[in-house]
Amino acid sequence: MARRAFSSVVWTALAVVTLATSAYGGNTKYFCTKSAGVPLKVIKVDLNDPAVKITGQFTKFGAGHAEPFGQMVRRVQPTVAVTGTFFCNRTLIPVGDIVIDGRLANFGGLGTAMCVTQDNTVEFIKPERYHHQDWSRFDFVLCCGPRLITNGVAYVEPKSEGFRDKHMLNRNGRVAVGVTKDNQMVFVATRKPVYLSKLAKAMRALGVMNAINLDGGSSIGVHYKGKTLIQPSRRLTNLILVFDNRDRYEERKDNLLPYSMRAANRQAKKEPEGHGVINATSDDALSPNQTDPQH
Repeated sequence: MARRAFSSVVWTALAVVTLATSAYGGNTKYFCTKSAGVPLKVIKVDLNDPAVKITGQFTKFGAGHAEPFGQMVRRVQPTVAVTGTFFCNRTLIPVGDIVIDGRLANFGGLGTAMCVTQDNTVEFIKPERYHHQDWSRFDFVLCCGPRLITNGVAYVEPKSEGFRDKHMLNRNGRVAVGVTKDNQMVFVATRKPVYLSKLAKAMRALGVMNAINLDGGSSIGVHYKGKTLIQPSRRLTNLILVFDNRDRYEERKDNLLPYSMRAANRQAKKEPEGHGVINATSDDALSPNQTDPQH
């Protein structure tokens, strides 16, 4: 009888461990493969798991500044970190809109937006170029591009989104993000120089239904579960992050935003509602400089 009771306790403990592993460890996976002739590093994230949190990170000093990839990753310790949108070599200002924790961290006006709600619903939206968009429905937004796959069709038209830089349009190392029909977010990266159309076909072969290109070339950075899989050769300004545990995200989310926006958050909490609350998403907090993406 005692042996049977002990066995029951052991199996209960194992079940708890298994559930914990499923909740906080089984919702992301990394593997290498070749798709449509392109060697890829692939990270899949299960958006059906409510523990998963998709967000972004901006350099700590805001627009016009850059940081080493490793420094940004160490500050927030995410499960996954991948290079975000393009930025100007001269001004270091990102070319696309970036919304983090529901707050507009950067206005850029170019590209296609990957938009994520609090419950991990993902939409891909093409905003009107250089016009402010209402992103209030979303917790995280990152505008980059060009669009690689639209509703299962691999088709690339960069100039219609404002991308004209020859270096970016030629064969290059690439990184991209998309979503499959069964709600898996897929990050892919390759150091092999490929055209955007080839990358689109490779992602479509992986079952991706909608996807956008991200900042590649010397900017490619990929981090997974404590290991840097690809180290960029220059400093970056913004990242896409995945946390496999929302509790860990809540502990670190203040470090996702620039110092100026963190200070505004603290000030807003001190002020009575409707009396002098600082709005860091106003035009005064945004860059007026609009530039074509550079590498």
